[in-house]
Order: sequence, then C-alpha cells, then structure tokens
Amino acid sequence: MIDFSISIEMAFAEGGPSFSDRVRAAADAGFSAVEIWYWRDRDLNDLKKVLTQTETRLASLCVETWRDKCNLGDPAEHEEFLKRVSTSAQAAVEFGRPKLVLLGGDAISSSSRPQQYDAMVDVLRRASDLVTPTGLELVIEVVNRQFEGPHALLDNSATALQILRRVSRPNVKYLYDRYHAIVNGEALGWAVDGNVDLLGHYQAADVPGRHEFGTGTVDWVSEFRWLVESGYQGLVGIEGTPLESSASLYRDACQLLRRARTSDVAPHSSATVSNSGW
Repeated sequence: MIDFSISIEMAFAEGGPSFSDRVRAAADAGFSAVEIWYWRDRDLNDLKKVLTQTETRLASLCVETWRDKCNLGDPAEHEEFLKRVSTSAQAAVEFGRPKLVLLGGDAISSSSRPQQYDAMVDVLRRASDLVTPTGLELVIEVVNRQFEGPHALLDNSATALQILRRVSRPNVKYLYDRYHAIVNGEALGWAVDGNVDLLGHYQAADVPGRHEFGTGTVDWVSEFRWLVESGYQGLVGIEGTPLESSASLYRDACQLLRRARTSDVAPHSSATVSNSGW
C-alpha cells in the first residue's frame, strides 16, 4: 500500500533545530516514516531513541553527499565507495534497515561512456554482494542536470534502468525522484513504464521550486494515478522545502492520493521528454 514519508532534512524545521524535534513533529503530523540524507555527523543514539519513542520508521539514508561522492565510472574510486557502503550498511542495520541511497557520481574524461557504464555495473554488483548478508536494499538516484548534477554519469532514467538491468541483483533498484525527472524534462512514466519491478523507492516535490505539492505546475493527481496503476506499493518520500507549515504535508498528500485512486485522469501528461538513453 502506498504511504508517505518525509525528508526531515527539508521539512519540519519549525519543529526545532534538532532531528529529534523534527521526528516528533513529523509523527504528530501523521508520518510513520522519515528520511535523512547524511548520517555521519548526526547524533545517532538520540535519533534512534526518538524514532522508538514515536514509533517512526527511518525509510532511507544516503551513503554519500552529492558534494562529496565517488565517481562509479572510475575503478580507481571503487574501493573508497565500497568502504562508504559498508559503514553506511552498519549504521542502517541499527536503524531497522532503511534503504541506502546511492549516487553515480560524475562522468570522467579518461574513458568512454560505455567503459564507465561497465565499471558502474561492476561496482554495483560488488556493493550488492557486500550488503546481501544484511538484508539491505540499495537504490540509485538520478539527480537533475540543472542544479545538482550537471556532469552526472547517470543523467536520465533510461540510462539508470539499463544499468540496473545489467546489474541484475534483487537488492539494487532505482530511486525514481520525480522532482529531478521533471526538471530533466522526463514525461510521467517515461522509461519507467515496463520497469516498475526495478523501482525501489519514489520521491517527489513540486516544480518549480522544490516545495510541497500544489505550489508548482505539476498535476499530482495524474502523477499519483500513474503510480497507483503501476502497481507500486512503497513509500512516496516528500523531499521538498515547504512554503507553508509542515504540519499539513501528510494530510494534503493523502488527499491527493485519494483523488488519484478515485478520479478519471489521463496519466503521462506532466512533462515532455527531452532526453534519451545511451
């Protein structure tokens, strides 16, 4: 069943400066799951305590930051990447096995794109083997080329899904972030239709601005109708900075999802395709 999680990196800042305060505020608003980006500089004991107290689940955490990431197309960086996966996995096990979010890094000039894709497939298989004993799932994300990833090796959904088909491991899947995909010009469902078995997590925020649903130009009823009809049964991670109070985020998102389940809307209408796979 589809439900919503919330990035406490971006929401519930009014709940207090600490992550613990934000978790409490998110739980009070109706969220049963939260997401974080970076874990290495956090008070993990305090975070674990408040998650237990509020009966809130940690849904995902990031292996790396988008400013400090390994380039998976470069074999010289693979050992460092695997070390980061290993330490993140150790932390994740302590938090009930949230999904580990991976980035592909930037393209490099010393080898061709096909060679870099081969290297990425190899290291993702090694990462899969590394976390298999823990029961963790890895999800790889494509960020937008306009802001966060102008030089990204993985720069569209089609390429990411082709890579994942080659990796062919059940614990390595795709993080379909609709905010990034829309900014990249990807129509609703483009490349993901027919590949939903590879969809490990879904995130979203409105465009433009990366704020809550209804503040931009995206038809979220159509978006969620596509998600329902696709058969996706996971969390929708709301990953945006609210313009209004965070307290209404869960209620408003649930209303959109209910409308998506009951109304006749034509999916695949939110954006136009402006790129292709490799």
